Amino acid sequence: MKKNQTFYTTIYTILIFAIFVIPYYFIDLPFAQFDNIFISITIFLFATLVGFFISRQAARYGQIVAKVTDFDGNISFLFRSIGVFDKKYQNISAEILGKHYREIQSHGDWDFYFSQKTTTITDMHELFVACARSGDLDPAQSAIVSRAFFGLGEMQKIRKNLIALYQEKIPYFQWVFIFFLTAILIFTVSFLPSTGIVSASLVKAAFSTAVIFVISMLWQLNHLTFFETMVGASSAQDVLDIIAGSK
Repeated sequence: MKKNQTFYTTIYTILIFAIFVIPYYFIDLPFAQFDNIFISITIFLFATLVGFFISRQAARYGQIVAKVTDFDGNISFLFRSIGVFDKKYQNISAEILGKHYREIQSHGDWDFYFSQKTTTITDMHELFVACARSGDLDPAQSAIVSRAFFGLGEMQKIRKNLIALYQEKIPYFQWVFIFFLTAILIFTVSFLPSTGIVSASLVKAAFSTAVIFVISMLWQLNHLTFFETMVGASSAQDVLDIIAGSK
């Protein structure tokens, strides 16, 4: 999946570059004299605004990765620790957790378990309640039950934090301003002389492609799809491997 994403990104970049370089070289656009101060201010505003949002969204993404890691770590602990009880309880937990992570893989959305209604935490809570009521508990089982209820509480907090982080997207009116500055930059560059000049056409096309690529990267960070396989399929598969006993 990661290789396919890299391949498609490369193809799209080449296509965008070609879309710009061909008209820049062959089409005779009327040269417009833009004041250097105007161009400098536009580039400064674009770089400052987009840089701020990329930094903010990257920090948001890092927080989400950490929260997902904590959530999956608690899941792994609960599955392993329930082994101190009867084997049937671990089998039931394997069914609950297996369904949880297979749904993530089948939907292809790594954020499925906190953006959609799920019963994983509730089901695990009921399972540990059943364990606690199964009879006289030895010291190890009592300690695991206490730790499990604490872990389930932490998982609920993590889920709420993930929902809040998921909703921290760039507002639409700010996207309008970003697209407006992007259009101004590309418009300004497009009317600089380059007809029949290979070097000028290539530089202009590279600049315009880079601007589009930066906006695309910001869009993917905003929608949490830039590195989704790192926190989605791979994380889900790791837990499934633990449940299967291969890890």
